[in-house]
Amino acid sequence: MFGELFSALDYLAARPDVDPARIGVFGISMGATFGYWLAAVEPQLACVMHLCCFADFGELTLTGAHDLHGIYLTIPGLLDVAGNGEIAGLIAPRPQLVCIGDRDPLTPPHAFEPAFSQLAAAYRKAGAAEHLVLHREVETGHQESPAMRRSVMTFATAHLQ
Repeated sequence: MFGELFSALDYLAARPDVDPARIGVFGISMGATFGYWLAAVEPQLACVMHLCCFADFGELTLTGAHDLHGIYLTIPGLLDVAGNGEIAGLIAPRPQLVCIGDRDPLTPPHAFEPAFSQLAAAYRKAGAAEHLVLHREVETGHQESPAMRRSVMTFATAHLQ
């Protein structure tokens, strides 16, 4: 799948009607994870916005909650190398928006907290704490809310203009 994502990015960046310095990535659920994984290894992306899928997979695995995800989020050996907080931290200092709902069984608070702690530490270390934005809703599950949509639009407008 990542080959296709890199090809799509190359295609967009080469178009005469696209400013390659103003390409960001946005995703929900599986697309969220792929979005921050892509931005972690592709410095060309100006910013990343992801909803409904930011958690420490080690924590999810311990509680069985990782089984709620599909096979697309299973990479043998990944947890021995890095967690999602560390991976998303590679995006720093570029702007990053994380949107989650505490009632999301795919991103429960016990798995979100350690990942976000690692991510925030990476942004502090990079001197870019202000470029990491969290939109968290206590009553929202695995879905985009109207408030999350507004956060994404505001974030994208601010960082891709």
